[in-house]
Amino acid sequence: MSEETKKPAAATEEAPAPVDPRVEQANAFLEGVRSKIVAAFGDAVIEEAGLAKHQPTLVIQNDKWAEVVDYVKQEPSLAFVYPEAMAGTDYMEKGYIEVYLLVHSFVRAGDLALKVRTPRDEAKVPSVTSTFPGTNWEEREIYDLLGVTFVGHPDLKRIMNTDDWNGHPLRKDYVVQD
Repeated sequence: MSEETKKPAAATEEAPAPVDPRVEQANAFLEGVRSKIVAAFGDAVIEEAGLAKHQPTLVIQNDKWAEVVDYVKQEPSLAFVYPEAMAGTDYMEKGYIEVYLLVHSFVRAGDLALKVRTPRDEAKVPSVTSTFPGTNWEEREIYDLLGVTFVGHPDLKRIMNTDDWNGHPLRKDYVVQD
């Protein structure tokens, strides 16, 4: 091959993949929310921040959970006033249970996933029923099926299983007892 027909080195390298505009938008959304929470509570309150399939997601320190949830609702520039979903997941291999709360802001025109983790042994998370009364049943369901005690809940009792049920059926190590 002659010198004239050789491609320049830069042209033979693969071009960087185009950035997905949804990712850019979600990251900007996440950073805007994260910076406000950090300004109000300090950097340590957020244990992790990232996107889960374009969904802005923050893992909040357990002892600040209720305060941060209240803040994202009450702060006018955030106004995450609508709780869309709340659920719990047992990560037995990692040694914790995670509670997930998806909230929507009509002001920001988007959703935010908030998570909090608690050790599996003596699992406790502050209740957010004073901020979102509609989470009453979800917290009771997570309590019943995963054994997470929601500290400050107004009526924490089983919602699906009988009061004398032994164990929490959604725990990965749950065994049906006769």
